[in-house]
Amino acid sequence: MTTATPTIIRASSLSGYPDCPRRSAARMFRAEIIAAGHDLRDSPRSIGAAVGTAVHKAASVMLIEKAKTGSLPPLSTCHDAAVETVKAEAADGMLYDRETPALNEAQTQVVRMATVYHHDVAPDIQPLIVEERMEADVAPGVVLSGQSDVIAREPGRVRDLKTGKMLGNHKPQLGAYSLLGRSNGIDVTEAGIDFVQRVPLKKPQPGAVSQVHDVAAAETAATNIIRHIQDDLQTFRRGDPVRGVLPGDPWAFPANPSSMLCSAKWCTAFGTTFCREHQEIEEE
Repeated sequence: MTTATPTIIRASSLSGYPDCPRRSAARMFRAEIIAAGHDLRDSPRSIGAAVGTAVHKAASVMLIEKAKTGSLPPLSTCHDAAVETVKAEAADGMLYDRETPALNEAQTQVVRMATVYHHDVAPDIQPLIVEERMEADVAPGVVLSGQSDVIAREPGRVRDLKTGKMLGNHKPQLGAYSLLGRSNGIDVTEAGIDFVQRVPLKKPQPGAVSQVHDVAAAETAATNIIRHIQDDLQTFRRGDPVRGVLPGDPWAFPANPSSMLCSAKWCTAFGTTFCREHQEIEEE
């Protein structure tokens, strides 16, 4: 199996790949996996992702204005951007959860979260590049692509906004952004996460939590995961006689049925011809 167009590896996919390569591959290489004869599920749009998109939109409005004028826009402008974005995201249907059981609650949540970012994070950022996609060749026919939330001047820091229920490990993603910045002539010396937690409205909105990560360690993590992805994809395309893996075999990408995200809600490969590894656990 060969492809004429470059293979795109997105920076945002790196952090989750070690947890379950097959789940990640189902998202990253969906068209190629289907072309190989497998079926994959559609993934419903979750309210958590929609809230995250809305808060990111508000943050980009803040930082783009600050990059232009040196000042943050009024909170009302940021709130409007967040609310309109979450409404648009939910227009075609949405999977709600306990933290966000309805759209009206989501609108209030994004206002609260955007306010936290405006108060706790944005004042300390001197933005250089805001949500600008960068790409770099990492191997023949393989391109790393990423869009960091902001690269700032204090000094050369990649900063990424996260808005989930809990803060996970995003070091490989930060490392990818750092590598992309460096390959595009930007001297990156620091990498950090700004976390604004999504909580039910009955709870007070927590303030932002910021973390700084070692750039070299983050880049090492990113580089090694990219190599694993490349190797697994080559095995899927060409097979590996030593391991007994034929071209198009799902086992080119190891599966982890012990992952907390091994479910129909989170995995488009779950229960398809591409992955049935969970079934033994369910039967027991």
